Amino acid sequence: MTKPTIGELLSGVANSLRELVLPEIPPGTTRRQIQAAIGIIRRVALACDKTGPYLFADNQDIEENLRRILPSLQRAAADEDEARLKAIYAKLRAALEPSPQPAESYPSPDALGGRNVELQGLLAEVQEALHETPAAESADRTEMLSILRALFRRMLQRELEITSPAPAKR
Repeated sequence: MTKPTIGELLSGVANSLRELVLPEIPPGTTRRQIQAAIGIIRRVALACDKTGPYLFADNQDIEENLRRILPSLQRAAADEDEARLKAIYAKLRAALEPSPQPAESYPSPDALGGRNVELQGLLAEVQEALHETPAAESADRTEMLSILRALFRRMLQRELEITSPAPAKR
């Protein structure tokens, strides 16, 4: 890892602004703007170095759980003869097929972000289809919804980990 990290650099800028520049600015609009900028820089610094690992873990978790859902989704689509479920199953299966290109050990931030958007879209489609196609409760639907709820809880926990401030150093 390159040192200092981008987050460390941004934290240094925020500290310099707070300690060296802010005391030289008289009260007023300019001072408030600099204070706001310091807050924004600190917030970005907190998340900056965590974003890649966050997206990598999120993508792996979503993919793994969408793969777990596939057999139940296929059975539900066949049992209910539901066109929307069949279409989502086909789309999900295609999106989860291994790529013919060799996998990167750690994809670029753009690749991670793009894949995350794609996977989150698939998740939304699965969830909407399960709720929009009312059918009698089935074991397959119950299992899929249970998997999705557990996945959403983990996703929220990961989100909290990158957006929560680090404990103050003593």
